[in-house]
Amino acid sequence: MKKRMFLLTVLFAALIGVLSGCGNSNVEEYISERYPLIDVVQSPSSENDNSYIYQAENQSVPEVAEELIGVEQPEETGEYVNDKQVLIYDNHLIILTKDPNNDANSLIEVATEGFVRDYYRPGFFQGMLIGHVLTDMFGKNWDNKQRNRCGPNRTEDCYESYGSSGAGYYGSWGSGSSGRGATFRGGGPGEGK
Repeated sequence: MKKRMFLLTVLFAALIGVLSGCGNSNVEEYISERYPLIDVVQSPSSENDNSYIYQAENQSVPEVAEELIGVEQPEETGEYVNDKQVLIYDNHLIILTKDPNNDANSLIEVATEGFVRDYYRPGFFQGMLIGHVLTDMFGKNWDNKQRNRCGPNRTEDCYESYGSSGAGYYGSWGSGSSGRGATFRGGGPGEGK
């Protein structure tokens, strides 16, 4: 009888542990609950393709990457290169960059696949990912088409992450905050923003 009771107690404790971990299994939800949303970059052509920008204070890019990977394992983990790293999940990419305004902080950009496909400059990912990864996601010749569309100069249609697209760039076609650095919490992706 005591053995049975002990076994039931252990099983119950294990079940509680598993269920309590389920609430944080979604990395997007975890980010939106843990970090302040500082901006939303809206696609000029699709209301469904946006990029949500969060700030991780006093955390380096590798520290944030390790934390997020612990919450939910990505399908692909890019190499840490030039103060940036990318984590690829089922329907979105998480782009981590050092905050250009404060070296102690990192920016967490949660972008839909469509946003990255349509607006990111392919060179941004150079060295972080094996070439076929984005080709498999976005189709054959994606990088060539984007390079031709973007050209050698930055255009308003080409994006290189929130922190590196240039001062004022994010505001030219759809920054959703009242100002960069505003600290307000939002629901994040899938929450009707």
